[in-house]
Amino acid sequence: MDLKIDGVPTERFQYVAGDIALVPRQTVGFVQSREQIEFLRFELSDLRLSEAAVEANREIGFQSIPKLKDLRIRALMTAVNIERASGFPSGQLFLQSIEMALAAVLVKAYALSIKTRRPIKGGLSDVGRRNVTDLVRSRISEDISLADMAAVTGLSITHFSRIFKKSMGESPHQFVLRQRVQCAKELLISLHLRMLDIALACGFKTQQHFARIFRQVCGLSPTEYQRLTMGNRLRNSEIRMSSLLQIQQG
Repeated sequence: MDLKIDGVPTERFQYVAGDIALVPRQTVGFVQSREQIEFLRFELSDLRLSEAAVEANREIGFQSIPKLKDLRIRALMTAVNIERASGFPSGQLFLQSIEMALAAVLVKAYALSIKTRRPIKGGLSDVGRRNVTDLVRSRISEDISLADMAAVTGLSITHFSRIFKKSMGESPHQFVLRQRVQCAKELLISLHLRMLDIALACGFKTQQHFARIFRQVCGLSPTEYQRLTMGNRLRNSEIRMSSLLQIQQG
């Protein structure tokens, strides 16, 4: 006997690993399996969807897509799953960036109605850049959010995120990571601290996350960078001392 909801027959779908379903709110669904299954459920906030709709000049409204095939959405969901499995070391800024990206893809590709597009002009002002940079540097050890960064520019989160990348050539998340690595480089050559202490002081939640991001940005591990930089300083000091001695002898 087929199941009906409010007199409407239901549909059946079979899912395998990697399948995605787009389910609007207030949609009833049942999952049945003879074996234990694992799945990830992503819920996007009304705020992110509304901002994405304004940005794309579309109305919020989605149809149910039981078998959604979109490589962009799969890649974003995979990134969140990897972050989850690692204990969320990147903090809320990374997750907010992913949520905004998911909202943008869903609204642009799967929203029901379309309006005339009104492109947003301009970029981040010099004052806005300085305010964001000062904010990040002054709170380098904290978990900074997109809302924090947008607030010092007076822009909405979505507008800020879009023009920030256009103006700075990188996403807010990438910018914060680079600032944290720069801070770590300064600490590595100026203070005798444990790697874990440097990682925490620069906003990294674990030493492993710190080492991985540092290598991605610099091409060296923190230890290799410290050894190389200190070695170069020592050689330069020896060269200057040798030159001084030669001048004195002359």
